[in-house]
Amino acid sequence: MILNNEETGKIPTNLDAEERVLATCLRDGNSDFYDSIATKLEAEDFYLYKHQLIYKSIASIALNGQELSEITLIEELKKKSELDEVGSALDIVELMDKAASPLQSLSLVNIIKEKSNLRRLIRTCKVALENAEDECKSPDDIRSSIEDGLMSIELGSSQDMSLRNSVELLEEEIESQLDGTYKEESIKTHIDHLDERLGANGVGLGEVVVISAPTSCGKSQLALNIVTRAAMKDNISCGIFSLEMPQKQVAKRMLTIKSQANLKQIKDRVINDKAMSRVREGCEQLKEFPLYSIHHVKNVSELCSYARTMVRRHGVKLLVIDYLQLIPWENKNMSKNDAVADISHRIKQLALELNIGILLLSQVNREGAKREGGLAIYDLKDSGDIENDADVIILMWPANNDIEASKNVDSNGAFINMKYNIAKNREGERDIKGNFKFYHTKGLFY
Repeated sequence: MILNNEETGKIPTNLDAEERVLATCLRDGNSDFYDSIATKLEAEDFYLYKHQLIYKSIASIALNGQELSEITLIEELKKKSELDEVGSALDIVELMDKAASPLQSLSLVNIIKEKSNLRRLIRTCKVALENAEDECKSPDDIRSSIEDGLMSIELGSSQDMSLRNSVELLEEEIESQLDGTYKEESIKTHIDHLDERLGANGVGLGEVVVISAPTSCGKSQLALNIVTRAAMKDNISCGIFSLEMPQKQVAKRMLTIKSQANLKQIKDRVINDKAMSRVREGCEQLKEFPLYSIHHVKNVSELCSYARTMVRRHGVKLLVIDYLQLIPWENKNMSKNDAVADISHRIKQLALELNIGILLLSQVNREGAKREGGLAIYDLKDSGDIENDADVIILMWPANNDIEASKNVDSNGAFINMKYNIAKNREGERDIKGNFKFYHTKGLFY
């Protein structure tokens, strides 16, 4: 059964480790050892095709609850007409001499997985090199395929399904809540009445918070308020996908938030020295904030690739996607509703995969935008799956159903009175209504 190392050339592999692991699966007559490695190893992790066939047959036997032995393996391979492809019944019997102790075999499993990941890395790089040399794909597409390949290697199939670690963390959390030292693992919006009403007292890691409002009602500005304050007050790295505003316009809005100055007064040359000083100071500070932005993606796969890069390189913990319906979909045969649903699912999985908070901006339908009395959850545009995927849904609209009619003034200046409803709140109370004051000339939400 064994090939010499020379026969595999420079391809990373350890055939002896593969044989020992397969033999150990069969040794004790039960599936205990196989069950312990089933989430760590896939059939494709074995280098030799015949080893892949044997591992698949072992999995089938274990799934059917049969005794695992060389005899049941031979019968399973015969049933699938694969015995000749792995050698013979005698080869299977001889394989049993390779069995190792379970402890030793667990270390051999890690070796097999490591070699498999190295082979995947080589394949990913070779395909990228061939595409680059043939000039058959754009640099962005090649980079995206490399990112996806690297992520599949990082994630693998070795997820720990045990609740033990989570329960231990939960125990620590409960005790810290009792002694008053508990700190919620979330990102504050620094809009106090909003934080108090959100289940995580902010945007939770792994959560998707949908912000939806009629056109020109400030949903982008609300999201920029949250990320600017998170970066400014808590030094949290934030990423922004703005698919309707260029980077300079996003920077301008953030400068307005930071300086609390009306930048139009600069153009009109009527700004006072104090406000101008805040603008200059804001420019210098914004340069240092951990904020990163992308303003064009070809599809949701490319968006996910950029997001992974932001997290890996810059430690991004909060992401803004502005907005859902502007993300191009890959399958042009899909209806818009199906495409939006697919993109929504992918974004939720991205939040869980990267353990980050995501502010996902979304449009509302025309009927909801016109209705008096505020928005409802069914007013989300294009797909009901948005509601299913979101952890939190914040609906926002002008208090008097019209921007101009909702304008007011207080000691801090002119503002627009905006109503909001937390229509979904997975970890907290839902259907909670409140009011924002949107100081539009300063770009501030309170």
